[in-house]
Amino acid sequence: MSSNASSAAVAAAVASCRLEKQQRRRLAAFDFDHTIVSQNTDTVVRDLLPTEVTSARAHELVENDCWTEYMAEVFRLLHEQQVPEARIRDTIRGIPEVPGFVRLIKHLAKRMNFDLIIISDSNSVFIDEWLRAHNLSDCFLAIFTNPAEFDETGRLQVRAHHQQTDCKLSASNLCKGRVLEHFVIEQDLRRSIRYDHVFYVGDGNNDICPVLRQRACDFACARQGFAMEKHLLRNRSKLKLRAHLLIWKSGFDLMDQMLALPQLQTAPANQAELETAEGQAEMARRASAAAGQVKSPT
Repeated sequence: MSSNASSAAVAAAVASCRLEKQQRRRLAAFDFDHTIVSQNTDTVVRDLLPTEVTSARAHELVENDCWTEYMAEVFRLLHEQQVPEARIRDTIRGIPEVPGFVRLIKHLAKRMNFDLIIISDSNSVFIDEWLRAHNLSDCFLAIFTNPAEFDETGRLQVRAHHQQTDCKLSASNLCKGRVLEHFVIEQDLRRSIRYDHVFYVGDGNNDICPVLRQRACDFACARQGFAMEKHLLRNRSKLKLRAHLLIWKSGFDLMDQMLALPQLQTAPANQAELETAEGQAEMARRASAAAGQVKSPT
């Protein structure tokens, strides 16, 4: 094989390797309660308890802002009151969507080729049950929430997603900003997926942390009239929000706003589209160096 042929082969190999490894995509990360579903899943299930049933332990946990531990106590009381697993699951399935969100999720996942994840302070049983009931389970790449399961006696057990004390904007059991940040980094390092744009969709104060970690090319999507929107608008300059702020009323409204964005008018650039003439010339020079035929650039 000639030297020129060898150089071309090396260049082709380098280009092929880069094409296979790097993917450019878009990500939408969703809160769950009051974002995808119209109510708080925890309080809906808590309301299955008779009004007179409570405990000193529950009051203490609420006062100390230990919500996950509080819900564990609620689930203990539900079991004590012989509220069956089937009734809890039926109750979750019956929670209505925030209007338009089933359509929005299916459109992003199946028509616009987004990666979708959920980051929620609910729990895995509630989220999985609702998604299955609405045929959405296959739309999500990952769900980050408090792990839960019904034990052999029928009692729902829940654990914290993690324990953290660093982030003052988040609860001790879940820093959504850390989760989102780690997911994006892991996708890049392990799967060579880089997100051109990240959309974070939420409603509450615990959704502030993730949007403050977003880039200028990302989108913070806050539900109108809820705590996330009010906090961001009241403190926008102080918080130094870099992401574009979208205020939405429903899934239909959010989808219309997203479809109108110039950034979403074309498919995410693949590696071939990202290779400029200068980049291709650089690859050729590296290939020539590997073959022992380096030429100085003009």
